[in-house]
Amino acid sequence: SSGINAEYGEVRGVVYSIVVTDQWLVCGTKESLEMRSLRDPVSDFTLLSGGNTRADFSTVYCLDYTESGGYTRLFSGNCDSIKVWNLDRKIQCQTLDRHQGTIACLSVLKGKLYSGGYDHTVKVWRGSKIG
Repeated sequence: SSGINAEYGEVRGVVYSIVVTDQWLVCGTKESLEMRSLRDPVSDFTLLSGGNTRADFSTVYCLDYTESGGYTRLFSGNCDSIKVWNLDRKIQCQTLDRHQGTIACLSVLKGKLYSGGYDHTVKVWRGSKIG
């Protein structure tokens, strides 16, 4: 045994993506986006709501975030769009939908969001919601 505690909690499905901020552990699964406070070790994972039902979600393949202007913005890539979240308020605030297929990867740097997809393209997103 290495002495490392390898379990942090259980989510509602297979974990496809994960990102950690100073405050949150966020997991993307086949049908949900879930977050858990790093400051409260006994808290459960909370389901983020992007629509009316869990059916509004598709598999979350990739995640990234940025902190700017007092807000934490989370970006989640799924089968046909990128969802932008206000992580502090736990709400979806925008959908970016210029890819023609699954978004495979995301990266945020210096106020720009970069995304790569199954459509063989790389997109660069700029704007006030990016941070």
